[in-house]
Amino acid sequence: MTFSNPIFYLIFLPLSLLGFQLLGRFGRRSAIGFLVLMSLIFYGEWNVLYLLFLVGSILFNFLVSLLITRSVGKERQQTAYLFFGILANLAALAYFKYLFPLLHFFTGIGLSHHNWGSVILPLGISFFTFTQIAYLIDLKQGTAAPEDLLSYSLFVTFFPHLIAGPIIHHKEMMPQFREERRYKLVADDLALGLTWFTMGLFKKVMIADRIAPTADILFAHPHDVGALQTWLGVLTYSMQLYFDFSGYSDMAVGLARMFSIRFPLNFNSPYKASSIIDFWQRWHMTLTRYIFDYVYGPIQMSVSRRRLDSGKKVSKKALATPSGFIQMVALPTVSTMFLVGIWHGAGIQFLIFGLLHGIFLVINHVWRIFVPHDSRLQKPFITPVNIGITYLSVLVAEVFFRAESLHGVLTVLAGMIGRHGLGSMWSLDKSLLLLASFVIVWAMPNTQEILGEARRDDLPNWSVLPNIRWSPTISWWMATSTAFFLSMIYSSSTSTFLYFQF
Repeated sequence: MTFSNPIFYLIFLPLSLLGFQLLGRFGRRSAIGFLVLMSLIFYGEWNVLYLLFLVGSILFNFLVSLLITRSVGKERQQTAYLFFGILANLAALAYFKYLFPLLHFFTGIGLSHHNWGSVILPLGISFFTFTQIAYLIDLKQGTAAPEDLLSYSLFVTFFPHLIAGPIIHHKEMMPQFREERRYKLVADDLALGLTWFTMGLFKKVMIADRIAPTADILFAHPHDVGALQTWLGVLTYSMQLYFDFSGYSDMAVGLARMFSIRFPLNFNSPYKASSIIDFWQRWHMTLTRYIFDYVYGPIQMSVSRRRLDSGKKVSKKALATPSGFIQMVALPTVSTMFLVGIWHGAGIQFLIFGLLHGIFLVINHVWRIFVPHDSRLQKPFITPVNIGITYLSVLVAEVFFRAESLHGVLTVLAGMIGRHGLGSMWSLDKSLLLLASFVIVWAMPNTQEILGEARRDDLPNWSVLPNIRWSPTISWWMATSTAFFLSMIYSSSTSTFLYFQF
C-alpha cells in the first residue's frame, strides 16, 4: 500500500485517525498501541512474510537496547553489545540487498556458474534498519532515552516514515508522544496536515506519474533514440524524481502532522542549490544529516586523531594545505559518498553515482578553500550560473541513479553527446509538461514555504510568489479539494515511489 493508493487515503487513513481519536480517550498506551497495530497492518498489506521480518528486527534491536541500558558504566560491555547489534543489522541488510546481486556479478564475470536465484527486498529495509542503528548508537552515547517495547515499536513502525523515511532520530519523535500530551486530533494540525498531504499527493500523481512514461521509454530503450529525445528523457526523469520524492516527503510530513507530530523536513528545493554542498543540504536532508553524524563525522574524527598523534595540525590553516585537505576533507568525503552510493543500490552504477557526488563535493570544497573569489562579481549574475552548473552535475549523476546497468548508463551518456544522431524534435505536449515542471521547480515557493512551515535556518529560496501563504479559508479549501479530487481520479493502485527500492 502506498500513500498515493486510494485504498490508503480513503479507507486506511480515516480509520487510523478515527481510531486514534476514540482510543486516545483511554490514555497513551491505548493510542500508541493502536498506531503500532495500524502501522503493522500498513506494512503487512504488502507482504505478510516480511512483516515477520520487521517484527523480528524490532524485537532483536529492542533486546540489544536493553543490554546496552543495563550495562551503563561498563564501557567495554556496552561497546560489545553495540557492535553486535550494528553487525547483525548490517548482516541482514547485506543479505537482502547485496548478497544476491554480488553473486550474480560473480556469475557474470565467469567466477561462478551456479544459478543463485534472488530474494525479494523487504520494503523500506534501509530506512528501518538505519533508524534502529542510530537509536542504539544514541542510546549508548546517552542522547536517546530507553523505551518500553510498545513505545520502541511505535518509534520504528509509525507508518508515515516506516518505508521511505524521513530518517527520524529518537529525540525528534518520541518526546512528542509523551505521557502528558492529549491523545486526540487537533483541528489546526489536522487541517494543515491534510493540506500538506494533498499537495504531496498532487505532486506525485499529477506531475511525477504523468511525466514518468517519457523517462521510462528512454531508459528502457536508450539505444533507439537520438540526442534530442535522450535529453528529453533525462531532463524529464530529473523532474519525475524531484516531484516523486518531494511529493512523498510532503505526504509523510503531512500524515504525521495530522496526529500532531512534527517530522523534520526532508526536501527543500534542491534544484535551486547553487553548489553541490548546497544540494546535499536540501536533498534527502535527513539522510545527509545521518551520514554526517554517523559516517562522515567519525571518519573525519579518526583522521584528525591520527594527524594529532603524528604531530600534525588540524587547524583551518592546515586544512588549506594539499596534504591536510586530502586527509581531512577529500578522504572522508569520498569515503562517505562511496557508502551513500552503496546504500542506494547494489549495482556498479550506484557505486559510481556515489563516487561522482564525492568528486563533485571535493571539487566544491577545493573551489571554496583554494580559489580566490572576486567580490566585485555581482550575485544576481553568478548565482544562476552556479545553479545551472550544479543542476547539470546532478543530472549526469542521475543517469547512473536511474539506468538498469552500467551498459545502460554508457548508452544514455553516448546519446546525450550525439553518438546516436540528433533524432526527432520534442513533441509539443511533452515540451509543455517539462516546461511547466521547470517553472514550478525554479520559480515557485516550495510546500513548506506556502504553508508557513519553513524553518528560520532554512536555506533561502527565490520565487516569483514569495508572499503566497496558505490559511484555512474557503478559497484555499476549494483549491485543496480540487487538487485532491484530481489526484484521486488519476491515482493508480500500481503506482509506486522511486525511493521504495532503497
